[in-house]
Amino acid sequence: MSKKHRKPIAPSAGRPAPAGRPAPPGPVGILQEAVRHLRRGDLALVQERVERVLKLGPDPKLASVAREILAEAHFRAAMASADPNKRLGHLDTALQQTPAAAKLHFHRGLTLWQNGHLAEALIELDATATREPGRRGLAYLRALARIATEQSWDSAGLTAAEANTLRLVHRLAQRKPLTGSVMIEEPLLGKGAGLWQALVAMRQNPTAAPLDQLKVAAEQNTRKPVGRILTYYQGVAALRAGDRDTAFTAWSHAHSAGWVSPELAENLTALLREDVIGLAQENHWQDMINRLPDPGADRIVAETASLAYFHLGYEAAQAGQWPLAAQHWRKANELNPNRYLSQNLALAEEASENWVNAAEAWRDMVRRRPRKEDHPDYLTDVQVAALWSHAAECYGHTNLTDEIEPCLRNALKYAAGDTALRLRLADFLLRDERGDAAEVQLREITAADPQHVEALVRLGRLYEGWWDRDPMPIWQQVLAINPTHLEAREALVDDYIKMVNDQAPFSASRFSMKHPGKSKIETLEIGLGELPNHPKLLMVLGATHARQQHTQQAREYLLQAYQIAPQDVAVVNFVMHELLHVGGGDAVEQMIPVVRQIPRLLPVFWFDQAKMALQCKLGEQWADIFFQEAVKYSADPGLDDSRAGLLVEAYEVAHQENASGLCAVLEKRIREEVPTSGALSYIEAYRLHFEKGDVHGAARLMREAIKTARRVNDRGILRRAETIESLLKGMPHRFDWQRVMKDLLPPDFM
Repeated sequence: MSKKHRKPIAPSAGRPAPAGRPAPPGPVGILQEAVRHLRRGDLALVQERVERVLKLGPDPKLASVAREILAEAHFRAAMASADPNKRLGHLDTALQQTPAAAKLHFHRGLTLWQNGHLAEALIELDATATREPGRRGLAYLRALARIATEQSWDSAGLTAAEANTLRLVHRLAQRKPLTGSVMIEEPLLGKGAGLWQALVAMRQNPTAAPLDQLKVAAEQNTRKPVGRILTYYQGVAALRAGDRDTAFTAWSHAHSAGWVSPELAENLTALLREDVIGLAQENHWQDMINRLPDPGADRIVAETASLAYFHLGYEAAQAGQWPLAAQHWRKANELNPNRYLSQNLALAEEASENWVNAAEAWRDMVRRRPRKEDHPDYLTDVQVAALWSHAAECYGHTNLTDEIEPCLRNALKYAAGDTALRLRLADFLLRDERGDAAEVQLREITAADPQHVEALVRLGRLYEGWWDRDPMPIWQQVLAINPTHLEAREALVDDYIKMVNDQAPFSASRFSMKHPGKSKIETLEIGLGELPNHPKLLMVLGATHARQQHTQQAREYLLQAYQIAPQDVAVVNFVMHELLHVGGGDAVEQMIPVVRQIPRLLPVFWFDQAKMALQCKLGEQWADIFFQEAVKYSADPGLDDSRAGLLVEAYEVAHQENASGLCAVLEKRIREEVPTSGALSYIEAYRLHFEKGDVHGAARLMREAIKTARRVNDRGILRRAETIESLLKGMPHRFDWQRVMKDLLPPDFM
């Protein structure tokens, strides 16, 4: 039997059933995992495993083991850290787990010593001595710490070299002057007595500068801790000899090697101060910047360096180098931030089009402004508002639009009566589609200034989109202030038209509550009372009369609308079609020559008239008249089309509206008027596609149309045919030919 088809063996008595998933490990298993993570140095996982064990409430012995593992993990992390503060944190955490661990107290003492906390370090070393008195080097360090903290010490547990060295150190560390001869008794720690002779000489004579002796001592004693000290004292000797550059170099090396002491920091700072102040007095700003390794280490040095960057930025700005100026002023602001720098930085960032940086600099400036009115640089509320407003403008150039609103609202705190500012906030809220918040701001403006037209218009537009608000009183209020306000007039007209439109039930409902029992005609007449002779109201009133079979009134209102706006294409388009519905063909015939003269009228106007006439069954003869008007535009040199192209367009409209007789008339006209244009192949392809579904045949004929149109340079047919042929090649089935032509052809085609 193959392994693939082997049946599972049923469990027998005494044999455990196969487990689907191994049981989770117990406390011992979890601690074994913690030890593995400890070996890999993964402190986080060690801590997680130990905490899990402790939550299980194990026996005290196992809990103690868990804490020892966690303490060891933190100890290793402390030893791996170069940062004394982080090291101290890990050691403190380790001691919380195992407070009696001698090595933790010992290394905590060393770390405190490194940080300059000698008294606390001595406490830790004493604690180590009670737990592990025989630790190597402990007796020497405790005695040295006692000397450093001016406490008594003894030589118990010290080697002869350690005792002799500490006696010498004790003499050197005393505050009183070192007079008389100093016995240098060997053996001593370190190699050679030259080190101690140099130090004794420098201690006895403040002018002694045994630079060569210290250099030799440094070459003999190469251990890093001793080397750092000797390097420091080489700097002291060099300064005593008047060699500031060598002193600075030595102290910088000692600092880089990890030597930390108040004296070293003070000496380096003093040299830096002297250098930067001297260079500043000579206006050597770039030299000063090149000289500074860490200008933020000392307040005076930082302020002087900030001054250098300020001057360098000013020079760059004068030369028109705004990005460089911004770079210098950013650094100056980091070292010594103040409002003057913020202002200069903001200007430079704007000139460099760093809009976010500019906005933040303006905000920083306004936050740092003096608040007492008697201060010479005090900013008035108007000035503060202007700064916040300008910060908002800067954010407007970025994608951080969320910052615009807080800036504008802060500006309004200082200029609550500034309606232009409040209107800006309202506009921002409207763009952010927060209508409720925008309404609050607009209402604030109109409450303070009921005739503020801009705010009223925005409020009206806002209410147009809300079902529970009535914008009409807003438009009426605007027109009461300015009767010629075009937007308000048109909006009020549209609202009256909505009332008689069954698709706007809320508008009709609001009006019926104000004017109960009014018919559609009466509603429109009320509108005409408010807006006399408005062509849109007149034409809709005419159409409403037409729907109610009031033929004479319909013609009168429609013609009145046309007479008032004979150049308005939308009005003319509506009126011509509605006149045909009420038997006004004679009026339409009189209008056609006049309408043809409307500037920039395109063939699409006449095609629309023809299509509407066919759709409303007003007679193919009217569609033919309108098609003839459209084709006349082929003589217009500004129209990028041809007579053949316009005739084909007419044929497509007629075919789409099932006007077969008109299609025949148009095809006959094409054969007689433009037989060599390629239009015949085009309409044959059209019929094949729509009447027989023959896509391949249509594509073949369309290629013939393209060849013919190219030969005679008929741009109208060529453009249409190329557009459709490219689609026919990739489509095995029919597609919406008319929609494609409408979407892809330029407007002047239509």
